[in-house]
Amino acid sequence: MTEPQAAPPFPTHRIDALDVLRGFALVGICLVNVEFFNRPVAESGAGMAPGLHGLDWFAAWVVAYFVSGKFWTIFSLLFGMGFAVMLERARTKGRPFLPAYRRRIAALLVFGLLHHSLLWSGDILISYAIGALFLLLALFARGRWLLFAIVCCMALSLLPAPWRELNGLALPLAFVGLVALYLRGKPGEPGFALAMIIPGALILLAALVLVLQGSEGAPMLAVAGSILLALGLLARRRGGEGHGRLWRAGIAIFVLSFGFLVAEGGLRYFSAGSPSLGPAASTAIDGREVDQDTARSLRHRELVQRIAEERKVLTQGSYAQAVAMRVGHLRERLRDEAGFSIVLVGVFLVGVWCVRSGMVTEPVRWQSLLRRLAWIGLPLGIGVGLAGSLVATARPPGVDDQGWDFAYGLLMLGSLPASFGYMAALLLLLQRRPGLARVFAPLGRMALSNYLMQSLVLSLLFYAHGAGLWGIGRAAQVGVALALCALQAWLSAWWLRRHRYGPMEWLWRAFTYLRLPERRPSVNTTLP
Repeated sequence: MTEPQAAPPFPTHRIDALDVLRGFALVGICLVNVEFFNRPVAESGAGMAPGLHGLDWFAAWVVAYFVSGKFWTIFSLLFGMGFAVMLERARTKGRPFLPAYRRRIAALLVFGLLHHSLLWSGDILISYAIGALFLLLALFARGRWLLFAIVCCMALSLLPAPWRELNGLALPLAFVGLVALYLRGKPGEPGFALAMIIPGALILLAALVLVLQGSEGAPMLAVAGSILLALGLLARRRGGEGHGRLWRAGIAIFVLSFGFLVAEGGLRYFSAGSPSLGPAASTAIDGREVDQDTARSLRHRELVQRIAEERKVLTQGSYAQAVAMRVGHLRERLRDEAGFSIVLVGVFLVGVWCVRSGMVTEPVRWQSLLRRLAWIGLPLGIGVGLAGSLVATARPPGVDDQGWDFAYGLLMLGSLPASFGYMAALLLLLQRRPGLARVFAPLGRMALSNYLMQSLVLSLLFYAHGAGLWGIGRAAQVGVALALCALQAWLSAWWLRRHRYGPMEWLWRAFTYLRLPERRPSVNTTLP
């Protein structure tokens, strides 16, 4: 592996703005997550719960369109920023980066697996660990190994069932390889651009044919072709000097991933009732070929069964039964993570650019851009989601989504500009109201500890093996989340006056650097 070009000199003191943003994002994440301690996690992504009225409906609507999707995106941007900060600090101090970061990823994966199994199946740490591994490949893997890996992954994707299930890993790895090649391409190399544009256009054309046939394998193929085509066009037009390729590649991955969901969902919604444009395609389910209608029915039946199982175990079962259920779902969860991790890689890359460009480390120099992001990003991002709500606010029961995939795609597509808008507004406000740092910074400095504590507290409040308060109103859930975050902010400030790191941050850092960190507090503590 080789490291990318060295960045400009980097500050060695702790960056308070990142802690503030991290604490702010943690509050939004808690507002979203609390719902799925009162609702099966299998229903996440299904929109607003049915049967809500009055204040409960209003609370659910505000969270769904002003919070949901935005704050995990902010947290993912911050994860990419943390990667860049750790890399630059390692260079400044002249210590190896990759061995420590690989241990950091491994520890994060262990935390995620334990969190998923012991506390809550909505964990995102597993996704971050897989996404961080993909990010390392995108930024550090050698070119010849990338080409070999891409060819192997593409070959795996052509295998028949039951081997076709390997697509869940093979295609995302191929995407990462293509992104890595784009990041390494040299200006003025038209051959590189054409090597991406031509196959990208052919893959996209093949995917569109499969869409007309109703194939469920078409979306992933179309995203692959679109990303390949977009990166080739970007390489041809922009050359790739400086750090600009980071945000271009990241935004392209994010927009194309959710943009195709919008296109595919919109095609099904607006052509509902039209005659079929081609023969029914088939797909692989549990190693056997079935037609698309059968595949949709089987997946819907499995989802209904899982929702019923979750609700029964978490409202009536013991802690041991809850753990056994979550462990039983772990294989399926890991199988599905690779695709989502590609989206995370895109967001991580944009986060890396935010640090390398100085937008977060020196926000005073970026006043004009921050204002534009706040005034344009927030209305645009939230407005796109609200436009989708005119079609659907939730997935209806049954196989037919009735436009929800189209609406959900718009909601997620708007989450990136809205996230930038929130971040920019907070950075601008922080310059005028520096006292905000005292509220959010301690919460953000102990983000991992507080994230896990939220799951512990909420599971004890709402599950049957705790207080059994499952099913309280949505407005009451929001009140619980805000009260918990306020308590955590106070506890974090209290803890950090006596300790240098949060308890989980201390453990994470010890495993990363293979030495016990200092416990005493320090004003110039570096980022973990």
